[in-house]
Amino acid sequence: MTARQPGRAGPHGRRRDVAALLGALALLAALVTAQLVVGGRLVVVPWLALSPLAASLLLRWRLTIVAAVASVAAVAWLSANTGDLDTYQGIVRVLGSTALAGFAVLSAAVRVRREQHVRRVAQVAAVAQAAILHPVPAEVGGVVLASRYVSATTDALVGGDLYDVVAFGGGVRIIVGDARGKGLAALHTSAAVLSAFRHAAPQAGQGLDDVARSIEAAILPALEEEDFVTAVLCEVHPDGRLDLVRCGHPSPLRLVPGRVPVEVGAHAGPPLGLGVVPLVETDVLRPGERLLLYTDGLVEARDRHGVFFDLPAAAGALAGSGGAPTADALDRQLDRLLGQVRAHVGGRLDDDVAALLVEPLPVVPPGPRVLDLAETGAGA
Repeated sequence: MTARQPGRAGPHGRRRDVAALLGALALLAALVTAQLVVGGRLVVVPWLALSPLAASLLLRWRLTIVAAVASVAAVAWLSANTGDLDTYQGIVRVLGSTALAGFAVLSAAVRVRREQHVRRVAQVAAVAQAAILHPVPAEVGGVVLASRYVSATTDALVGGDLYDVVAFGGGVRIIVGDARGKGLAALHTSAAVLSAFRHAAPQAGQGLDDVARSIEAAILPALEEEDFVTAVLCEVHPDGRLDLVRCGHPSPLRLVPGRVPVEVGAHAGPPLGLGVVPLVETDVLRPGERLLLYTDGLVEARDRHGVFFDLPAAAGALAGSGGAPTADALDRQLDRLLGQVRAHVGGRLDDDVAALLVEPLPVVPPGPRVLDLAETGAGA
């Protein structure tokens, strides 16, 4: 995949380039006109360099050349108009404007190369994050799931939010977490956490507290002094039994039809990397109830007045309505929740958001066994 150069992003980008170039030339024309109206000593010549310098902030170097040439031509023409173009002062004036114009072209070229490099890094990081943080299966271990990851629109190319699901003992084990920081360092930490989780979670001899300790032991050597990862680990069984370990992470919400969502898990130990002290808490998801796991970007989303997003009020609509859950239904409701978050913040998130919605499938009791005639010997 090739990075798209600035100013080449389709018709909109071309219109933006034309508008920027015309603006630079209009500034140049206005300064020349002002000099002609005032007359006498040349006072606007230093200001004429603003045209190519302003163009270099927005345009590619080839278009910046147009503004640069026009600026030098304007200086030469004004010098000729005053009759000192062939004097020492006039020559120095033209050479000075040429140097500034050349600097503007060089500045545009350096800026474009830097932007292309940033785009390539962003593309590589996005591909790496997609490979590390793949969508969870729609159904596994008697549980239906939906997951979403929304990148912030400011500052970071990638973030440290993470989630994953593995089958375990007829049910599933889930992790949702958030590595401190942003960018490639946070992505590297997230990858280490997920790798350790995928290794430890399927092991039948380990409880959730053992899994948390294993993850911390695996990532600790690579963490910087102030790095850590908040996480919540869950074990959901087909009969609705829920085991939970929180490591400095927001509590999941249990969604009950017709009731206000309630937090699950009262004990919040230290985050991974800061001396985790895991405590397994137990709860039950009854038929029709769901579990919402999320990162703090969801509860810390604020509107332009600084008001936080009211997650409990919005999450109430995610509760099941009875009957067998479907992955499509969970997907639609999770999309609706994230749409409400975007609307609350005006479409501009300041932090990444990861969310995972879980509901156990109804347990179907085994029916009476019908004996075959061959088993009873009746046909002998």
